[in-house]
Amino acid sequence: MTRTRTLVWATTASAVLAIGVSSLALSAGNPVEERQATMKAVGQSMKEAAGLNSPATFDAAKAKIAMEAVAADAKKLHGLYPAGSGADPKTSADPKIWENKADFDKRLTEMATLAATAGKTTSADAFKPAFSAVGATCKSCHDVYRKKKTT
Repeated sequence: MTRTRTLVWATTASAVLAIGVSSLALSAGNPVEERQATMKAVGQSMKEAAGLNSPATFDAAKAKIAMEAVAADAKKLHGLYPAGSGADPKTSADPKIWENKADFDKRLTEMATLAATAGKTTSADAFKPAFSAVGATCKSCHDVYRKKKTT
């Protein structure tokens, strides 16, 4: 490689790295945006996994990927509800989260554990109830700790 090409590649790589670090820093500075993005990722993984519920569509590798993503995101969510972040007008998080943080964290841990278990299944017959348990945990948490939508 010529010196000019090397310089161009190094400059490009530095710019890409700087943009990535800046984006990370911005999202790290706003836990509401980061947890909303993480919740959307959980929703997408759950949607993908829902399509694997029958023997005709079940794929153990896809189930594992989707459920491992849910488990990882559930673990990540623990750190995205710092004190004071419920005051943001964009949040759907109910103040009950901070009033009963131990229960909220317990539910996130349960979701991660159930998702990891569902990801280890090897048949649709085993995956369907395991996946349903993950969904039930999501719903139970949303029923208590998500602000009700006003119409």
